Amino acid sequence: MENTDKDLKKLKIALGISENNDAQDDLLSLYLQDAEDELRLLLSIDSETPVPTSFTGIIRGAAVKKFNRFKNEGMKSYSQEGESISFTANDFNEWQSEIKQYRKDHTGAGEARWVNPYL
Repeated sequence: MENTDKDLKKLKIALGISENNDAQDDLLSLYLQDAEDELRLLLSIDSETPVPTSFTGIIRGAAVKKFNRFKNEGMKSYSQEGESISFTANDFNEWQSEIKQYRKDHTGAGEARWVNPYL
C-alpha cells in the first residue's frame, strides 16, 4: 500500500483534524509510512511487495496510536490527580491475531517443522 492523499484524509478524520488543516500533514504522512514499514516487518513483506489492502485500517490505527503518543513517545505510564495514562510498547498488539494468520497463510511462519538428523 502506498500512502495516498486518501489515506492521509482518512487519518485526519480518525484524529478529528479538519481536512483543510494541513499544518501536520508531513508528520501524519510520516506516521503512516512508519506504520506501514513496521507492518511490513511483522508480515515479512519486502519493500517491493504491496501490503494487502485489507491491512489499510491497521496501518491507520497504528498511525493514530503514534500520533496520540506525540511528545510522550517514551512514556510507559503517567498519573496526575486521578488521571492515569500508559502506552504499550507495540502499536500492533491488538492486531496480533490478524498478523499471525497472514504470516501463517503466506509465509509459513508459525509452522513447526521437525527435521530428523538421522535420516
